[in-house]
Amino acid sequence: MALEDLKSQIYHCSKCGACRVAYRQSLPCCPAGEHFGFESYFSIGRTAIARAILEGDLDWNEKVRDRVYNCTLCGTCDAHCYAAMGLHPVQTYLEMRRELVKRGLGPMPQTVPMVESVKKYDNPLMADNKKRGEWLKKAKEKKIKPGQAVLFFVGCALEFDPNATAMAKATANLLDKAGVDWGLLNEEEVCCGFPVFELGCEDEFARLAKKNIEKINSLGVKTIVTSCAGCQLVMKREWARYGKLNAKVMHITEFALQLLKEGKLKIKKDFKKKVAYHDPCTLGRYCNVYDEPREILKMIPGVELVKMEREREEAWCCGAGGGQVLANPEWSAETAMQRLEEAIDAGAEVLVVGGCPTCMMNFDMAIHGYANMAKLYGKVLEKAPVAMKFLGAAQKLSAPFMKRKKKADIEVVDIVELLDKVT
Repeated sequence: MALEDLKSQIYHCSKCGACRVAYRQSLPCCPAGEHFGFESYFSIGRTAIARAILEGDLDWNEKVRDRVYNCTLCGTCDAHCYAAMGLHPVQTYLEMRRELVKRGLGPMPQTVPMVESVKKYDNPLMADNKKRGEWLKKAKEKKIKPGQAVLFFVGCALEFDPNATAMAKATANLLDKAGVDWGLLNEEEVCCGFPVFELGCEDEFARLAKKNIEKINSLGVKTIVTSCAGCQLVMKREWARYGKLNAKVMHITEFALQLLKEGKLKIKKDFKKKVAYHDPCTLGRYCNVYDEPREILKMIPGVELVKMEREREEAWCCGAGGGQVLANPEWSAETAMQRLEEAIDAGAEVLVVGGCPTCMMNFDMAIHGYANMAKLYGKVLEKAPVAMKFLGAAQKLSAPFMKRKKKADIEVVDIVELLDKVT
C-alpha cells in the first residue's frame, strides 16, 4: 500500500473535529494535540499534511516527520472518525511512517537503536535471545511439542523486563491452575514485530511476521495465548498481510474468561478495593476487547468497579505508544499521569491494566521516575543519548505526582497478576 492508495480516506476528511474531543464527555481525546497545541499535531492537521504531499504542495522533510511521529497511535481519532465519517485516519499515519522510513527520514533518532536491536537480536532490548525462558524454572520441560494445544507466546517485555516477568509467571500459573496443555517457544521465540510495525519499519516487520507464522504453523498449535496487548494486535490484525496463521489468537483476558466460564479456573479469594479499569489502546480500540476484562473483575468478590470519565473507545492513552516512551518520555510520563489522576478522581484505590506491559511500565515511570525504564532499555538508551536528556526531564516531572500518589494511595496492577492472586 502507498499513500496514494489512501486518497479516498484523506480527501474525505471534513475537518469536523471529531478527532479532537471525546464526544460523550467533551473532554480532550488526542494526547499529541493537547500536549503540543497546534492543529498539525491533531488528526485534522496530519490528514491535511498528507493531502498537501499528494497534491505536490509539500515535500517529505524533518518537519513532516516531527508531526507524523509525535503521535502515540492511540487510535482515539480513528474510533471517532470511523463513527462519524467511516474513515480510518491511523492507516494514513502508519503509511506516512513507512514512507518516511523508505526515504531515510524515519523513525525518530531516539528509537533507531531499538530498531537495530530487533534486526540483530530479534528483540528490541539488545537481550540475548538464548536467555528466553529464564523467568520460568521449568521452561525446558515446557518447551512446546508438535500438536500441543496451546502456545503461550510470552513477548519480549514479559521475557526481559524484570518488572514484567511477574506477568509472565502469573500467566503460566493461570494456565497450570486450569489444567491447560500449554508450551513455550523459549529460545525459538522472536519478537512479534509490534515495536517496528508502529515505527513504520515494514521490511523488518514483514521478516518477523513470516518467521513467526512459519514456526507456529509447523507446530500445529490450535491456540496462541499472549498477555501482551501489542503482541495480540499484530498477531490478530497485521501478520495476515504476510501469511496465514492457522492458530487462533487470544489475549489472556479472553482466554481466562473462557476458562472461568467453563469452570476450569475458579476464583477463591476476594479483593476488597475500589477499582478503575484502564483500556490499553492496542487491546481496546484496535482489537475491541472491552468486555472480557470487566467481566473478570466483576466476578471477583469485593471488587467495586468505578468508572473513569473516559473509558472504552474514549479511554485516555497511557502515553507510551507510537515510540513515545523512548522519543518523548517527558510527554509520555505526563500523559500517564493524567490517566492516573483520572483514576484517583473517580475514587479508585487501584488502577487495573488490561494485560499490557507497556502501559504498566509507563505508569510505573510516571509514579516512580524513569529508573525501571532505564533498567529495561539500558543498552538501547546508551546508544540514544538524546533520549537520556528527555528522561532526565521526565524524572523531574514525576516528582510532584509522587507526593500526590502517597496521599492518594493509588496502586497500579495488571489484571493477569490480580487474577493469579485470587484464583
